[in-house]
Amino acid sequence: MAVQQFLRFQCHEFDAHFHMVRDGLKPYYALTKTRKEHDWQTGGKPTATFDVDGETWHACLDYDDQPIVPWDDPSYRLNTAYLYRIYIVCEDETYDDERADRSKRVKGGTITYRPRWPGMKKRDDETGEVSEVNGYMDLGLPYLDAQIQASNVDFDRYPDLLAEASAAFGLPRRYFHEFHETSTIVDAAVYVRVCRDDSGPIYAPDGPLARIHSLLEGDRSGYRKHVEDNRDRPGDYVATIVDDERARKLIRGHRIGKEVKHYYLKDPETYESDEFGHHPKLEVGYQTSVTEETVYWDREDGLDRNDLRRELEETLANVLEWAGFDVTGGGRYFGDAYFDPDDRERRSLKLVDCPLPKIESEQEAAVMCLWGDMKPSDEALTKFLLSDGGEVSPADAADGTGYCYDTILRAVDRLEGFVRHTYGQLEIESDYAAEAMIKRVRSAGEQFSREIGSAAMQVAEDAQGVASDALDTWRTRYDAGIECDRDDCRLLLKPRLTATDREHAREIAREAYTAVCERFSSHHGVHIRVELSDGSMIRWRNLMEAFTNAPDHDAILEHRRSERHAEMDERIERSQLEALRLKGRRATR
Repeated sequence: MAVQQFLRFQCHEFDAHFHMVRDGLKPYYALTKTRKEHDWQTGGKPTATFDVDGETWHACLDYDDQPIVPWDDPSYRLNTAYLYRIYIVCEDETYDDERADRSKRVKGGTITYRPRWPGMKKRDDETGEVSEVNGYMDLGLPYLDAQIQASNVDFDRYPDLLAEASAAFGLPRRYFHEFHETSTIVDAAVYVRVCRDDSGPIYAPDGPLARIHSLLEGDRSGYRKHVEDNRDRPGDYVATIVDDERARKLIRGHRIGKEVKHYYLKDPETYESDEFGHHPKLEVGYQTSVTEETVYWDREDGLDRNDLRRELEETLANVLEWAGFDVTGGGRYFGDAYFDPDDRERRSLKLVDCPLPKIESEQEAAVMCLWGDMKPSDEALTKFLLSDGGEVSPADAADGTGYCYDTILRAVDRLEGFVRHTYGQLEIESDYAAEAMIKRVRSAGEQFSREIGSAAMQVAEDAQGVASDALDTWRTRYDAGIECDRDDCRLLLKPRLTATDREHAREIAREAYTAVCERFSSHHGVHIRVELSDGSMIRWRNLMEAFTNAPDHDAILEHRRSERHAEMDERIERSQLEALRLKGRRATR
């Protein structure tokens, strides 16, 4: 948990239901009184102006019929059950001078009041049939549900905004001093605006949005969604959804499902490069559809707005950091009417090392380990799952591979970590694991030709007198690939030769260090990943680490020399014993 100066993220969309229980339906009756006293015919919709925290706001009242049967209770004095709406808009630089209900309400929104009581019923307009109302919270007593849907307002300001807007139409502010503990939040989002020329690492194919999806989502279970629309421009709309289970894996302690998206306003090309609309947003929003938890407005025994805001901001801060952005601000951000790249505040946010490379390493190691030890039934099941696009049960896999049901189950047990077995369905652990295994399957047939090709190329270069530098020689010796311009490093060296043990891996890395320094005069930004014979993976993010905490070289040589001598002594002793046994047999004859 880091307590430091962080960039102040801008609150964006917000949607919450405030339950006003203490005064029953009195606030609703006050709105009804305003409606009845206003001359709608000649005066149009009622409007008002009010001030909150030094800002001037414009409001407009409206109402609408709903098929709710009036409450059959002596205390209910109305023959109708209208819902009321108050449209609000802030008079700032984005205000379009329109009446609040006609305005775009860039900073503003709508407050909707709905009366609630026990056992609510509705009537079908066509058939007249009366039925129960589903989907509302029945608290066993009458109350008013005030739903506020707005944007670009700090979350904590909504109670004051709700009270002042309502007071402008005759509702006393005392009704808004307290909300019931069942008041809930159904949508909330925070964002930053980033410079167009710098935002590529966020939405790139190997950037955090794509990797979150491919590494954390199983291929056939749960809810998965990743959208990339680059038709009009790169990164025009790239979004990925993390459900509550994956949110916990992404940042430990998180419990709320979220959507992370990079997107532009409509027609950004109509803006100049020095205008905010030319540049995209990175936004993190709460997703109720993939969250089992309920988020309350204020609740000691559950998640509330403070937990929600913390998770949204921590996710946004970490995604920015994983993409190489400074979370304290700087020139890679672009300001707009509400987001200020120079506005910072000291607060506590959890920053974690990017878990995606770690997950990738674990999954790749599992794939490599499995590939070397696969039985024919394992290979058949793997290829079947890789080629199939629908839901697969163990019985389906048995039919598709020709192996019996029990053999398939044993194969599934052996493939733990690569194949997931849940609720009678089989699936590959993740998209990344699937892609890694596909590469293994395809490369198996190419391995021999690649080795012959490498040798032939080296012979040809020697014959023609072509000089290879140390790095080329190292690549040939260890059949190594080099991945360039990654988000997390300048070069990633990937020798395909398997190291016998950790010390052997160090030797490979030390040779790489010498070769890299000879070509580039520096090893800065060069990583290496080496596979061990036991299937595990070592990744050094600094080639000097191959020299750190390593045993003394002379001691290593002496240890190896002692091992060889011990082995020779053991062989001599076995030979002598065998000779004595043979001599004894001859004597008995």
